[in-house]
Amino acid sequence: MANGRGRVRLWAVAVAVVTLTACGAGWAVSAQGGTSRPGVAVSTATPATRDEMIRNWTRLLAKQSQELPDTSDMSTEEIRAGWERDRLKYLKYAEPAEMPVVHACTGVKSLFDPDCW
Repeated sequence: MANGRGRVRLWAVAVAVVTLTACGAGWAVSAQGGTSRPGVAVSTATPATRDEMIRNWTRLLAKQSQELPDTSDMSTEEIRAGWERDRLKYLKYAEPAEMPVVHACTGVKSLFDPDCW
């Protein structure tokens, strides 16, 4: 009887070790997957049109109690340059830049992360 109990205990320990090893390896692989990416995503958004840039520039300057310069004679590149210059100037007041979207539940991580289930 003692020999049977010893086998059961041995099997229980073996199953626990294999389970912990597999889960640990999965966790390590999923954690490594997040660090192997460069962290910068390529933006696929379409560039803002001239009217959108003027509206955004107007909103930005209005928050700072500034007035928009006359844009009727400005080229699209000049409008973009002015808008970006003022966005950098008032960066702490401007809307935050869009963060790259990295899907958390890709690859092996989706198997081991409860948030992906």
